[in-house]
Amino acid sequence: MCVALPVALGLASLVTSVGGMAMQGYSQSQAADYNAQVARNNQIIAQQNAGIALQQGQQAEENQRLKTGQMIGGIEAQEAASGVNPNTGSALDVRSSAAETGELDALTIRYNAQMQARDFQTQASSYGAQAGLYGASSDWAIANSILGGASSVSDKWLNYQRWNVFGNQPGNPISNAQPANPFLTTG
Repeated sequence: MCVALPVALGLASLVTSVGGMAMQGYSQSQAADYNAQVARNNQIIAQQNAGIALQQGQQAEENQRLKTGQMIGGIEAQEAASGVNPNTGSALDVRSSAAETGELDALTIRYNAQMQARDFQTQASSYGAQAGLYGASSDWAIANSILGGASSVSDKWLNYQRWNVFGNQPGNPISNAQPANPFLTTG
């Protein structure tokens, strides 16, 4: 009866230790899975933002060209109303310069939209990589807890053997074995 209590306590300690490690690994795995899903959602949002930036840029570019066309039409109407021939000389140069400036503005709008979309795509790639790392972390959390639990059980088992918690029972090769003396040599 004296041997049964230490054995029961030792086994209860081992079970509790392994259970605690398993729960810790499970909770770390769940947290990593959650973080991976958040990163994947952020990746989707960033990709959508890239598409929106391109669409808005295309619309703004088109609006700029319409605005430039209206401005050139207004210049031509003013030139004609003031008696200047709009098809020759400096009048034609003014409208040509306005058209070039308006086109440069439209191309600048396109470029800025493309850069904004590229930034969102880079952000999306980063979120995708982050999701992958969290996914791997989830797998490693479980493996780490299993290895940590096994190590803890092994360490406790050896300590119990050293302390002779389980007694000198038949069929227990560790408790029946004599500790090796490193200073004695055979031969």
